[in-house]
Amino acid sequence: MNVRFQFDDVKTALVIVGTILFFYTYYYLAHSRVIERFFKRIAPGDASDINLFLFRKFAGFFLLGVVPGIIYFWLMEASGEKFGITISHLASSYILIAVLILFTAIVLFFHHRRNPERSTLQFNMEEWNLSMFMLNVLGWSFYLVAYEFLFRGILLFECYDAMGFWPAVAINVSLYSAIHMVNGRDQALGALIFGTVACYFALIRETLLIPVFMHLSLSILSDFYSIRKRQSLKIISGNQLNSQNK
Repeated sequence: MNVRFQFDDVKTALVIVGTILFFYTYYYLAHSRVIERFFKRIAPGDASDINLFLFRKFAGFFLLGVVPGIIYFWLMEASGEKFGITISHLASSYILIAVLILFTAIVLFFHHRRNPERSTLQFNMEEWNLSMFMLNVLGWSFYLVAYEFLFRGILLFECYDAMGFWPAVAINVSLYSAIHMVNGRDQALGALIFGTVACYFALIRETLLIPVFMHLSLSILSDFYSIRKRQSLKIISGNQLNSQNK
């Protein structure tokens, strides 16, 4: 068998392998015991969980977004539009985005209603105020923009250019579901469905922003329902919150 090496094929292979390597680097750094002990030592209690959450989200923004962006944009001389970073098709997608967000909200509502003990919160507090919830939203926003840029931007569009629509979707969804296996069967299966829908609309509408909005609504609404099922969302003063952390 004669093996022929072409630059475009090698580039696509590097993108596929690089996606997993970037994610593994982020995951094992952000979830290392050393990092956890460090934050618990410098700020015990709720502050430790909050600081660790923010570190993980901003580390994800850097390792899943900034670093791959530098490599693929500068070294491979790619454009943002090639990876779906465009608003030119967004005007025709407002209704679709609204429908997807509404559908996500309805599904999550009934899911949390059937599973009242389920929680997606990554830092737990006895009481939440509006500032803490917005901090939670900020962390997720930075992380998920980078996450979607890597998976539904670089990986998906590169595979689409090289192999076509359904092979690109299959590769993307397979990797996306596989990395969710550590979170249990439900998330792995859910990632298959969510990933397929996200890839489909990203490609047919030629914009990364649709899966970004989908993923943001999924994570933020899931956290909101997790808070509501534990207790009513209480607005407390910053002084009260600080006093609990001492």
